[in-house]
Amino acid sequence: MLLNQKFLMPCYGLCMLVAALSAQAETRVEMDPVAPGPYQVSCSNLAHDIGKLNLLGGSVVDYWSGRDGRYVSDILLEPDDTLKASPLVPNEGLYPRRRNSTVDFTILACYPTDETNLSPDYVLPDGQIIPRMQRAGQPPIVAGRACIAAFPAPPGCTRWPLLAFSHGLGSSPADDKSIEFLVRLASYGYIVAAPFHGDARFLRLDLSDIGDLIYLIRNFDEFVELQALRPLAMKSVIDAMLEHPGFGSKIDQDRIGGIGASLGGETMILLLGAHLTKSYSNYSSTPTVTDPRIKAAVGYAPYAGQKYLPAFGDENVTAGYVSTPYLAISGTADSVSPMHRIIEAVSRFRGTHYLVALSDIGHTYEAAYADDVFGWVVPFFAAYLGGVDPGYASQGQLMQQLNIRGGLDDYLLIAHDAPPPHSVEFYHAGIDHYFMTASTAEAAFLDNNPGWGWSRTGKTFNVWLTQSSAPGGASPVCRFYGVFANGTQGSHFYTADPDECAYVKGRLEWGWGYEGVAFYAVLPAGGSCQSGAPPIYRVYNNGMGGAPNHRYLASQADVNAMVAQGWVPEGVAFCGAQ
Repeated sequence: MLLNQKFLMPCYGLCMLVAALSAQAETRVEMDPVAPGPYQVSCSNLAHDIGKLNLLGGSVVDYWSGRDGRYVSDILLEPDDTLKASPLVPNEGLYPRRRNSTVDFTILACYPTDETNLSPDYVLPDGQIIPRMQRAGQPPIVAGRACIAAFPAPPGCTRWPLLAFSHGLGSSPADDKSIEFLVRLASYGYIVAAPFHGDARFLRLDLSDIGDLIYLIRNFDEFVELQALRPLAMKSVIDAMLEHPGFGSKIDQDRIGGIGASLGGETMILLLGAHLTKSYSNYSSTPTVTDPRIKAAVGYAPYAGQKYLPAFGDENVTAGYVSTPYLAISGTADSVSPMHRIIEAVSRFRGTHYLVALSDIGHTYEAAYADDVFGWVVPFFAAYLGGVDPGYASQGQLMQQLNIRGGLDDYLLIAHDAPPPHSVEFYHAGIDHYFMTASTAEAAFLDNNPGWGWSRTGKTFNVWLTQSSAPGGASPVCRFYGVFANGTQGSHFYTADPDECAYVKGRLEWGWGYEGVAFYAVLPAGGSCQSGAPPIYRVYNNGMGGAPNHRYLASQADVNAMVAQGWVPEGVAFCGAQ
């Protein structure tokens, strides 16, 4: 875990970590903002019936937020062509007023499209623009997606990752802030689906007025129900998108993520396993609907409770059930979702988690924050979901960034499960190949996507991740990727020898493409390592199976076993960290 010294608010026992861990921040760097994605964006049908709106009265925001018994479905012009999820509410005590009933949630989805989509933009009654909006009878025109280099091609490689978006309390997917999130995320190559929660249908509560404790206590069971309905809605949205005839075949079911703002950030934490506080008097908690299909989630100003009311049980202890990668981004001046509660919850997560602080920012989002917010969100999803085109984010970027250049004063406050100082090995039985990586993000991606065919062998060895952490004279380990056997298989190759690295770079006809520095290691002297430094041996399959593959092992016994199978020993490749 990394705790930034710039955070001066009460840190509830975490401050003791600062002295020991702040030095890790020196290895992180300031990153450039992430540009908008390369894809044009189209969105699903949300046409409004202005005549009906005028007839029924009220503002369009009343219908979007569910005020006074209204809902967006009341004013749709083409309701049969608008996406919808209608989950059955469980017959449980969490839902005292809605149990065993069906609740409708209108959905707005945005997605990458192509030049064949000539649909015009649609102007909502408040002036917001929905780009290239589908109309009645029009199927979604989802852009085609080529497979990335992976052999054999994993299931769903021509499909897009899905992000389920949950807006804040009293907000909607159609407001100016949410629209920006949906469109921007879709531009990177994600299908993004967001329900109109219509929270005011269940309770007229504004989190900014949550200090009205008398009102909250009197209506606490309704507040619990409102919160519990949200993960139910999000799960049903994912179901609806996967079952939809126009979207289901375009979505990679193994790469589903979630993103939420404010109460939507809490919704994601509940979906990942945290229990919801159900009693104001003793902070007892209970599980809500969860969805293991979500492989990674982001919370912008995620709600983790107020000073006297934690969201996930006493002291947010049930946040400890969350093991899915989670990125939280929050303002230090946020009084609606106070930073100390977010720290309390996020620090309990068992899986990889990050908390980015925005100095002096309250419980709000403005267009001016986009560079800072997406500068974290895009590399996070690239790391744990994949699917973002090269040049817009990389799996390694998240692991090395400290803040985003320009814009707000943002900084990484907490980083748990940053890259460990070892390389882990994977094996693909389908192609009989081995692969190693020192990137936690890359390893987590393979762990969370079994459809790719890779599984851990249990073999590891220690390395230095940065030059500053390595001993003097350590060499960068070059990583190459090659496509062979008529484009049906690929393999990785590593070398710490600078001459060998330069030689392979110059032999383009061999098919190896340079991927950068994987980690740092010390070269052996006379074929052996210094006392105490473990030798890392390299063996070669001699092209068996039609494509070259190398394996890197810390055990001579493992080397002997591979040689017995026909592999060629190539000696000590480099020396590992002790």
